[in-house]
Amino acid sequence: MIYSYLCKTMILDVSRHKFSEGLVTLLLFAVVASVAVALLYGDSPEILGGAQAPLQPFIKQFQVNHPVLAPILFGLIYLYAVLRLSRATVRVDLYTLGTMAGVALGGVALFGAVVAADYVMLIVVALVVAEAFGRLLYCFGHNVRLHYLFSAMLAFGVMPLVDGALIPLALVVPMLTIAIRSTVRESVLVLLGLATPTFIYCYVVWLLNGDFGQAFLTIWNNFALSSHFSLAAYLTLPRLFYLGVLVFLYLATAMAWYSVSLPLMSGARFVWYVLHVSMLLLIASILLLPTASASLIVALSMVVTTMLPLLFLQTSTLQGVLAYAVFVVATVVAVV
Repeated sequence: MIYSYLCKTMILDVSRHKFSEGLVTLLLFAVVASVAVALLYGDSPEILGGAQAPLQPFIKQFQVNHPVLAPILFGLIYLYAVLRLSRATVRVDLYTLGTMAGVALGGVALFGAVVAADYVMLIVVALVVAEAFGRLLYCFGHNVRLHYLFSAMLAFGVMPLVDGALIPLALVVPMLTIAIRSTVRESVLVLLGLATPTFIYCYVVWLLNGDFGQAFLTIWNNFALSSHFSLAAYLTLPRLFYLGVLVFLYLATAMAWYSVSLPLMSGARFVWYVLHVSMLLLIASILLLPTASASLIVALSMVVTTMLPLLFLQTSTLQGVLAYAVFVVATVVAVV
């Protein structure tokens, strides 16, 4: 009887969530996450370190210098990043049916990834990934709004400045976009947007009497620096379980997508191709790159949430409720 009531009120059946229900779930996880980082890391933050990037010292120092303000901004960015990405998935018709599931699923997935010692750093990564993919999703229809394409590439261009581990993602997705769109004007916009953040950083270094070329090389040299110690400290056993659940749900979603990909519009199919390539690239980066860091787990969680609603739309109510329950348990246990 209780199960029937919960399903009828759509509390557990995430595929049938209205925006209000998804927003309540997101707010709950954002508030709990803010309180958790304030209690666990507010007084004596344990910065994990790892491979450096130009913006990393400033972000980490902000967390150390502002133990009260940092958790508040963390919660606000948490809300914005999830809403930014989930809004784009609704607007571009990625799924066979309309659903607001991405709001709740994004709130749940991000919780297990960003509640960690470097929480400000990780939520900034979530913000950059949300802006990059949230804007890129608008760029695969028949009528591309060029400002979305350029701003998406700006976000991808910022990734190497935030964490060197994101360099493969920052390069491969724009090149894949060029291959799919294949127009000269849009290709030029992609390259300009991608290069602009690095150029601005190098120019600022030069203005401060630094070496322009050396600043550029420093960014890309970070790609070879090992951060395995940082990743090992982050990937506790509970968080490994959370990561395993994420990957398992992705594989189940990939199988569901394969069965329904033909009826989707061509623009939606192109988006799914980019998302699949991004997922495989992130998994390979976690396993193989010397510069692998917690940022890759955050990026993976954000990309997964754009895909998961399709899985919950294709499963039965009972299967969806069980999968959602396991997902919530895994993400909560990850921060223990």
